[in-house]
Amino acid sequence: MKAIVILVFIGFSTFSFSQLLDGTLMDEARKMISVSTFKLIDNNEGVAFYQLAVNRNGEVTSATLLSAGSTIVSTPTRMKMRNYLMTLKFEEGMYYPEFHHVRVKVTTSKR
Repeated sequence: MKAIVILVFIGFSTFSFSQLLDGTLMDEARKMISVSTFKLIDNNEGVAFYQLAVNRNGEVTSATLLSAGSTIVSTPTRMKMRNYLMTLKFEEGMYYPEFHHVRVKVTTSKR
């Protein structure tokens, strides 16, 4: 019983960053300070992968769509995703490089 409780706790504790996939930002364990589920409500269902650049101030400065693995073809949905990603905030620090990069997965679903 204790093992089940521990596994459930571990599963919930890693859920918040499950959509940050890989990159230098993850390698240096830089934390996201804005709350995000990486899920959007839209008329189009699917997933899209983006490459984000994050500056020393923790601001997302660019979000580039990665076509490999992305299933969203609607341009308005892609723009909605990009605008959403540009609002994310990460931990600040002058000891970080000028730009960190991270690959993220955004999911859309209907209500």
